[in-house]
Amino acid sequence: MNPPPAPAPPPEGLWAPLAHRNFRLLWGGFMVSHVGDFVQVLAQSWLVVNLTPSGLKVGLVAFAQAVPRLVIGLAAGALIDRVDRRRLLLVTQSLAAVQSVVFWGLVHTGRVTYGWVLGLSLALGVLDSLNLNARQALMPSLVPRPMIARAVALQALGVNVTQMLGPTLGGLLLGAWGVEGCLVFNAVTFTVLIGSITAMRLPPSEPVATAGLRGDIAEGLAYVRDHAELWVPIALAWFLGLVGMPLVRLLPLFARLELHATGRGYGLLYAGAGVGAMAASLLVTARARPAELPRNIVVGAVAFGVATALFGAVGSWGAAFVALIAFGAAQMTFRSAVMTLVQTESPDRLRGRIISALTMDFALWSLGAVALGAVVDVVARARAGLPWGADRAMIPAVATGYGLRAVFVASGLACALGGVFASRALKRVADALRGRAG
Repeated sequence: MNPPPAPAPPPEGLWAPLAHRNFRLLWGGFMVSHVGDFVQVLAQSWLVVNLTPSGLKVGLVAFAQAVPRLVIGLAAGALIDRVDRRRLLLVTQSLAAVQSVVFWGLVHTGRVTYGWVLGLSLALGVLDSLNLNARQALMPSLVPRPMIARAVALQALGVNVTQMLGPTLGGLLLGAWGVEGCLVFNAVTFTVLIGSITAMRLPPSEPVATAGLRGDIAEGLAYVRDHAELWVPIALAWFLGLVGMPLVRLLPLFARLELHATGRGYGLLYAGAGVGAMAASLLVTARARPAELPRNIVVGAVAFGVATALFGAVGSWGAAFVALIAFGAAQMTFRSAVMTLVQTESPDRLRGRIISALTMDFALWSLGAVALGAVVDVVARARAGLPWGADRAMIPAVATGYGLRAVFVASGLACALGGVFASRALKRVADALRGRAG
């Protein structure tokens, strides 16, 4: 009797996770929805810049969307570890669709104000603090554990593709249909994602024993504190989020005042970072081995800082576009390496809490934008020879542009130094990972 044939080896390569139906559904749904997200972000940013020229107020809108991750991020992580993650995603995405429809209604009726944009951004931030971390924590239920690194890289690639396509499409929609058309488009994309989540077939989450909210949060933080392979990359991600990523939030102001870009030109600039990030996903993150992750974190952090400083130093649209390509490539090299390391080193029962601790850096992006936006205003007033109490409207555009450039160069250099400073600790992490593999 012939022995049964050996089972086929699991598929290799970046695309292997797509062989799993649940991952394929979630990945495809989020691809479509992310395009809509970037379209709305671009339209919202352009709307705010036209409502107010203040760097501080532009930063405050981004901060309102991100601050819930900072305030309730750890509590959200504890909730994610307790409940069915697929159902949680379905609820949060449905509510996000409602937010988009309400935003459209305000613009359509001419009732939108800066205050409304601020409030809607805050509401969306509460939902994002849950759905982003729930999606990441769901990963081990979608693909086998050895495939997690490739799934993270493929998710990153999907985000990068949409980061390239979304702003480009958003620039076209903004020029053709205005802010209102962009919001309608985003609301429609939510139906695809909600349908994908509904079609997923996963066993219900098993109930876990908890020590209460405070006890659950303390347990997650204690585990991170005791493992350098977690706290070092998370701390560096927080630093880069606070000091370097505000470039993204302040980009529309820089594009309008310094590069004199139209809505379409701003969309293409934003897409430049997506081009670089997509290239990094294909050439770096998808091929990285576990022991190489700490090195990629250091290289990505240093290159990220250099690209940020160069962006602040250039003077033309073309040079700024090239600098943003480098910025996107470096940021994705860093971010994917950090997320893969955290995913592979986190126990399942604590995954939601640990990932929530990491993604609190998204809130720091916008906290940094508020702080650096205020610094821009201070530098601009000094450049124009105006006292602190002078009306913001009196500051000439050229002085605000000078402040933006100065802030970008200084923050970029600080990020590069942060990567160098963290390199020794990350080298020890790499040595430990090699020893474990050996």
